[in-house]
Amino acid sequence: QNQDVRKLMKFTSWFLLALTLFACTDNSVLSDRSLNITLAQKFMDDLFVRGDMSAVRAAMHEDFTFTYMGNIEGVGGIEHTQESFFNNHVPLVGELLPEGIVLTTEYAIADNQGVALIMVGDSRGINGEYDNEYVFTFKINDGLILSIREYNSDLLVATRLYMNKLVEL
Repeated sequence: QNQDVRKLMKFTSWFLLALTLFACTDNSVLSDRSLNITLAQKFMDDLFVRGDMSAVRAAMHEDFTFTYMGNIEGVGGIEHTQESFFNNHVPLVGELLPEGIVLTTEYAIADNQGVALIMVGDSRGINGEYDNEYVFTFKINDGLILSIREYNSDLLVATRLYMNKLVEL
């Protein structure tokens, strides 16, 4: 099932990339796209590589929200504000991935209103090896990040980080 998810993510990534490339030919749009990609990538690097929370906060719009889109009870679908993101989500990630995570961007798809970063993660979680694939979608407003949605294999999160067992139906 993980391979099916990966194939779907790769197909979706290529489709969105092609759609974006054909839709954006104006130089100002290309400039906005480039700035948005830089903003999103810097946010991720400040958060996961440098641990520079003041830079992370500075990149956030005052109405910032973050939502993990996985279907995991008590974690998925909760819309975090700036404060909730720093007080609840970031510490939870730190607990689950105490050695951190290396996120490598494979593709970036952007327009003048947002970015999708397709990333591969390499880490050790609290229960051993944990490598997942991610799509982070960023909505950008006034040069700041208005919202982020995180998509990944919630099945992998549930079984490797929370040690939930798969049951046969």
